[in-house]
Amino acid sequence: MKNIQKVFSENLRKHCAIGPDELVVAAISGGPDSLALLELLLQAGQRVIVGHFDHQLRKESARDADFVRRISAEKKVPCDIGTGDVNEYSKRHKTTIEESARILRYNFLFSLAREHHANVISVGHNADDQVETVLMHLLRGSGLSGMAGMHYRQLLPAFDSNIALVRPLLDIWR
Repeated sequence: MKNIQKVFSENLRKHCAIGPDELVVAAISGGPDSLALLELLLQAGQRVIVGHFDHQLRKESARDADFVRRISAEKKVPCDIGTGDVNEYSKRHKTTIEESARILRYNFLFSLAREHHANVISVGHNADDQVETVLMHLLRGSGLSGMAGMHYRQLLPAFDSNIALVRPLLDIWR
C-alpha cells in the first residue's frame, strides 16, 4: 500500500491540478482532518495560508480559533481568522444552520483567496466524508449525479467562478 504522503502528493498534482509553487488557502477548523491536511500540504512543500472561520455556534469556538492561530504560528504559516453569526444569518435568510455556516465559511475563504491571489482553496474532506455524502444523496432520492459524490476539484460559481475548491484527501480514509 502506498504511503499517505505519496497518495496525497499524487492527488494534489494529478486530481487537484495544483502546481508545486501555487499558493493554497487551507481551510483549517482545528479538527484532525484539517490538521492532517495542513501537515500534508506542508510536507508536500506547498505554499499555504491558513483560513479559519469561527461560526460562533459553540461557546468554545473562540478557543478553536486561538488553537488554529497557535498551530499556524508554530508552523510559521500565515493565518487569517474570520467570524460570523451563523444563527443570525440563518434567521435573516431563512436557511438551515448547516447551509448558513457553509455560506459564511465559503464567503470568507473565497474572499481570503482573492485577497492573496490564490487560485485554490483546499478542504479536508476525505473518503469517509465521500461515503457519507453519497449515502445522504441516495437517501434524499438523488439520481445518478448524486452517486458521484464530491469531486477532487470543482468551481463554485456562487462564490467565485475562477477559484477552485480542492479535496486532496478525498480517497484517503480517516
